[in-house]
Amino acid sequence: MLYSKGDTPKYVLFDRCCVRIQPRVISAPLGRRCLTVRPSRCVASQGSYRLTSRDWRYVVWCKNEGMTDSAYPLPKPAMIRKLYGSAFRCAHPGCSRPLYKVSDETGDLILNSRVAHIHARRKGGPRWVEMPAEQNREFGNLLLLCIEHSYEIDENPGPFPAEVLREWKAAQIAEYEQIQRSWNISDDEASEALVASESIATLHISSVVEVVRRIEALGLTARRTRGQVRDWAKRWQQLRERTRRSFSAWDEDGNSVYLEPSINEVRPIKDGIQSALETALHEIQPVAEAVRVELAAVRTTRVETGPWCDELDRVITDVIHTASKWDGGPDHGADAKFEGALNRLNETRDMFVRVVRGESIELPEPSESVSDANAPDAFDMHRALLDEARPYHRVQHRPYDADLRERVAQATQVAAQIPPTPHLLAYGLNVTAALSVAVAGNATSEVQIDLVESDAKRTPICAAVALLEETARRHDKASVVGSAAAEQLRRVWVDTDWAKECSWIGNEVNGQAMMHAFARATSDEEVRDRLTSALEANPGLLETMVISCAGWVDQLDSGTWEVVDRDRSYRSVPLWFPIEVAGELVPSRHPELSSFDVAELPEKLLRCTQEHSELPGTPKQ
Repeated sequence: MLYSKGDTPKYVLFDRCCVRIQPRVISAPLGRRCLTVRPSRCVASQGSYRLTSRDWRYVVWCKNEGMTDSAYPLPKPAMIRKLYGSAFRCAHPGCSRPLYKVSDETGDLILNSRVAHIHARRKGGPRWVEMPAEQNREFGNLLLLCIEHSYEIDENPGPFPAEVLREWKAAQIAEYEQIQRSWNISDDEASEALVASESIATLHISSVVEVVRRIEALGLTARRTRGQVRDWAKRWQQLRERTRRSFSAWDEDGNSVYLEPSINEVRPIKDGIQSALETALHEIQPVAEAVRVELAAVRTTRVETGPWCDELDRVITDVIHTASKWDGGPDHGADAKFEGALNRLNETRDMFVRVVRGESIELPEPSESVSDANAPDAFDMHRALLDEARPYHRVQHRPYDADLRERVAQATQVAAQIPPTPHLLAYGLNVTAALSVAVAGNATSEVQIDLVESDAKRTPICAAVALLEETARRHDKASVVGSAAAEQLRRVWVDTDWAKECSWIGNEVNGQAMMHAFARATSDEEVRDRLTSALEANPGLLETMVISCAGWVDQLDSGTWEVVDRDRSYRSVPLWFPIEVAGELVPSRHPELSSFDVAELPEKLLRCTQEHSELPGTPKQ
């Protein structure tokens, strides 16, 4: 039937697009159906587009308002107005998003919701059941949700059966009756909400889902093939470490001199890395091309997604480029550019999906900032600082460097969190303190006394103790500097209230070494008496003290003898540990330890405490 000039202009939901019929003769492809919708504004921004007379030959008119082969008819605009007139926010119980939001730039209301069906319009859809057509589009089967949750209930319908959605609807209406706030929308706005809800739910979902699937496949393929490259880099690092361990020396100024692997030893590894990169590129490119094919399909049918399709295309190019390069040398963990590219791919994919769902999101601006993954590791920085200071410990003639001394002394705060196990001793608290003191070896006595006073104020307390004890050890106790350090060490011990929780903060990892130092400066009996008094004054301190005073052990792989983990332990109970008062507190604080041997009490308390608390982490080696 021809739609001729003079008839009322209408919007037509035509297969996959919504167009406005102008007051002149235009045409439609033969064999397709259209659904009339009441007058409304142009909804191109919602994923539809206007067709011109050149695109059409005849208009097909449907008198029954659009019963397609497999779907119930759309709700009427009057019903949409009724819905928005009885709700204010998303029906999801945990969501407070309003059904309309205000534009920050213009102050206009922007549709922020969709009309969802409790029982789907289409056969095979979420919670679909056969029912009369009018019942499917009546008030009781329609639910207003924000864009995000309208997708959630349909994409993952299992947790959202019809009964749950009806409860949400009842609560939404009850909230309206209580607060008397809703949205009094016009016919135009009702039509806009209807078209947005219908078109976005049905347009090209398969293409979008396929894009997401293929992007995930691209990421998984890139990571899998990258593992082979990293394995070769790890072999290179192991070769380098073996070579360095075979030769140890330093120059006349105490700087380390290292032996590097020969070219013949490194060449097979570099060839392996290059071969792995070529294999990765060969596997990644077809997967990336498949993503681009799906993006082209979405771009042609969803014009508003064009900029995001282009952005995804750029990120995919970046992934391919970084996956075909290796700049890390023998460091198998130095792969920041590759990890950054994959992170951007996932972030852009998520934003692309949100745009398809109808959310308004600005394109990310190109950033030159370095990825967080490229930031230096704190332990690596600590290790490099110690290497800078080691020459002062090897030779005696290097001049005092005030800046280096301060930086190494501050590093004791980092070292305080490094467990004193055999594999980490070279970077631990005692070595850090020793290097700090060595850097000041040629400073004047006046300067060194000032450093002693400054070190006594450092935190955590275990850092101050390590610096003071090392200064006293390095100098003759009869000397001015040595006696000043010993005196400050005893003062720290006396002035600290060990019954307070704050006194133990930061000392959880190296607390045992700290107490050993206090015992050497005073006696085992004095330390035990003060810790006993602390527990009597504050029984709640028991667990903190048990953890802080425990030792550390490396857990080794029985086959390779490599460190696989670290753990706390009381292999032997320190003489200064207040075991008697701890035993008295056990029945009230840990009744599960009904029977115990006194010698095994600290270990049992430690295990029991570990089950209910998180111990300080250990750095990667």
